[in-house]
Amino acid sequence: MATTSTSDASDLPEEVVSDLLGDEHRRRALSIMAARGEPMVVADLAAAILAVKREVDPDAVPDADRRALAEELYTEHLPKLTATGVVSYDSVVGKVELRRPDAVPTDQL
Repeated sequence: MATTSTSDASDLPEEVVSDLLGDEHRRRALSIMAARGEPMVVADLAAAILAVKREVDPDAVPDADRRALAEELYTEHLPKLTATGVVSYDSVVGKVELRRPDAVPTDQL
């Protein structure tokens, strides 16, 4: 069964936004998803995050590092992002999508 979460609230509380942006991986994930504008496979998102951090091509990210960050995204970051409705996650296809780009100030990404 796919799991998705959306929010119809027009604004998130400032504390929620601060918490979401308080982690480097979440900030980069949101920035990357906003730039892509389409759903991403979580492993590809993990590779993109590490590529930005390391200033390399995503294909240069070792598989073990990609898997480790993908696991961290699954266990720590996606639950928080989906609970706020900022992203949705489709567990059937393993893709995540930015649903609320308006909820996060782009000048902070």
